[in-house]
Amino acid sequence: MPGGLSPRRSPEPRSLKRALLRLDLRRGTPDQIGQAVQAMLDETDMPLSTRVELLGGLIVVESLRPYWCNGRTAHEAHEALRQDDPELADAIEALAPMLLGRAQAREDAAAAIEAIEALLGPSAPATE
Repeated sequence: MPGGLSPRRSPEPRSLKRALLRLDLRRGTPDQIGQAVQAMLDETDMPLSTRVELLGGLIVVESLRPYWCNGRTAHEAHEALRQDDPELADAIEALAPMLLGRAQAREDAAAAIEAIEALLGPSAPATE
């Protein structure tokens, strides 16, 4: 895989923790830091789709962060990014709607569950 990342699972949790503690984030190479992020994700119970959404959201935020300041709107930040890096701006435009759509679907599902629970009313008291 590019950047030295591997599709294999990370090492055992104990050795992973030691490796992460030894990693110098200020001097670590992109490969080392990427492997650390990959290893941390491997230790979570998140499904692959959630991991991808998390990383996609981080890409969007990290790409816009230098531009989304000093009172700029999201649109203005994106336009400033486009001036500096049109390819990255195109990638953000491709990712953002997918991420927003998935987040909206989760919110809609949560609202539907709340509505159903409200219709069902309070649960019956537990009997002993």
